Amino acid sequence: MAGVLTAAASAYQANAVELSAVWQDQRIPMIWAAIAGELDLAAWKFCARIAALRPGRLWRYAQAGDLPGYGAAIDGILLGALVAANTGKRVIAFTHKPVLGNDAVAIENRHLIAMAVQAGFTVNLSADNPAHADETAALGIAPVVTVLARAYARHATRHRFKRQKDMWAETIGEWRDRTASLPRFTPAGRRIAVCPATYSDATCKSCGACAQLRDAVIGFPAHGAWRQVEKATAARDVPVGQSWAFRDHRTMAEIIAVEAQAA
Repeated sequence: MAGVLTAAASAYQANAVELSAVWQDQRIPMIWAAIAGELDLAAWKFCARIAALRPGRLWRYAQAGDLPGYGAAIDGILLGALVAANTGKRVIAFTHKPVLGNDAVAIENRHLIAMAVQAGFTVNLSADNPAHADETAALGIAPVVTVLARAYARHATRHRFKRQKDMWAETIGEWRDRTASLPRFTPAGRRIAVCPATYSDATCKSCGACAQLRDAVIGFPAHGAWRQVEKATAARDVPVGQSWAFRDHRTMAEIIAVEAQAA
């Protein structure tokens, strides 16, 4: 599998100029380019820096954002370049790209993620809730992480502008007692391991669990924008464990198409 992805990386290098022109028109996320017209140069400089890391080094890909690609699709050639550069290292990567269902994009995404994981590039499938985590874990292609209710987080006093160090507002014992009754397994029975950085002084560097293949689902208590999602879920009276998404939502294009047919 690693050979397939390395070959893909070589193919990208050979066609970088043509691909850069195309992607520039499609406005690929600028994480890949310091200058819009130098997408290929920026990508390969980044990969070169990853390749230069010492063997066994743990690094985090895309603290914000997702795997390379335009829209819902993963770019297999750029992912191949990352996989090749990561050889011998340990990476923590996450993706919320669609992998469920039988549409062409989801099928191709599953294929690319599976190859990357088998080649040593650990991609964690990000789920919206424990029930969604069960669906993604059932694919058997990559480890899974999920968003948990805010109640799982240890209470802390946060300083918005970081002029002062954040302080825990409850002891580790108080946190354990308070969260003891919260579910520690998904609806299908998979163990949920709460990210230790959310209740202790652990870091990604000291933990490294998200860089490993595992059966447990790592849970991250809702924070930031996900706290708003949590509130919206409660307001709509969505049962715990079920997706908050509007399953019957239609895009504007679908609405226009229906109205055009009716006319």
